[in-house]
Formats: sequence, structure tokens, C-alpha cells
Amino acid sequence: MVDPVKGLVELQRAMLEGWMSSTNHVMAYWQHVIDLQQRLFHHACYARDHVEIDTGPSFTGKYGKRRFDIDPEHDV
Repeated sequence: MVDPVKGLVELQRAMLEGWMSSTNHVMAYWQHVIDLQQRLFHHACYARDHVEIDTGPSFTGKYGKRRFDIDPEHDV
């Protein structure tokens, strides 16, 4: 004779394993999003705190940071 309780227990076990697996994936994705936000905030803070002072004209010099681009009347 077929045991009806065994089928219910197997169904509940399969549902529990699926729920645990999906919860695990959601938490991993959430951790990934939080890591990306942390990298974004670190990059934004680094851009604000890191002031690059150029020593003169160069190939990689940025406009406005070169010595000959400074307006002495405005910056004094």
C-alpha cells in the first residue's frame, strides 16, 4: 500500500530545499550589490579627497591643473 504521508514529507522536503536554495541566491546577489555600492562610495570619496597637483605641462596633464593655466588674479 502507498503511504500518503511519505509523499507529503517528500513534497515538503523538496519545497524546503528549493526555498533554501533561492534564499541563498538572493542573499549572494544582495551581498554583491552591497559590495558594488561600497566600491562606488569608496571611489567617490577617493575622488574628493585625492587632489592631484600637477608640476607642469605633461602629456597626461589635466586642463586647469597645469601651472600655466592658473589665473593669478583669480587664485590669489
